[in-house]
Amino acid sequence: MFPMHARPLWPYATALVCLAMLVLGVVLGLVAGLASRDGRALPAGVPDPSQAVLLWDRAFKIGDCSSFQDTTTAAFRADYGQAEADYSTCDGFYEGLEEIEDGKPADFWRTYDIEIVEVSITGDTARITTEESWEYLDDGRERETSDTYTYDLVLTDGRWLIDDASFLYSGDETTV
Repeated sequence: MFPMHARPLWPYATALVCLAMLVLGVVLGLVAGLASRDGRALPAGVPDPSQAVLLWDRAFKIGDCSSFQDTTTAAFRADYGQAEADYSTCDGFYEGLEEIEDGKPADFWRTYDIEIVEVSITGDTARITTEESWEYLDDGRERETSDTYTYDLVLTDGRWLIDDASFLYSGDETTV
């Protein structure tokens, strides 16, 4: 059939195909593992909790009390302490926005960026970590800074609501 010195190639080809399939399986497994490592794999119909944080952030940018209330628990609004205002009401929300902006020039804020860096979900609770950075004017000079924020959310009636928030400032955790 085959000369003694010539060996058939099919065993080598079969081994190479098996090796390629094994490597492909490992690579696909690693990619799938990395894609779901932050806990974003949610049951059908459960929204992404990071959207609540982004909507909450947007509520402050555009002064939208309704979105602020739709993305937070009543307990959070009652305890929120970014300013002296009472955030449990829309009047307090707007008062808080004014207090934050009070004394700043109209062009104080130059840029602002929020990046979701980690999402972990355990049952009906979620923790989201963000890196938030911005440029602003200080004595006429542009400055840049950033902070790491942590948001704790609860799943209530099919929606994620912020129930607590804190940020790292100079290495110390501060509740907002």
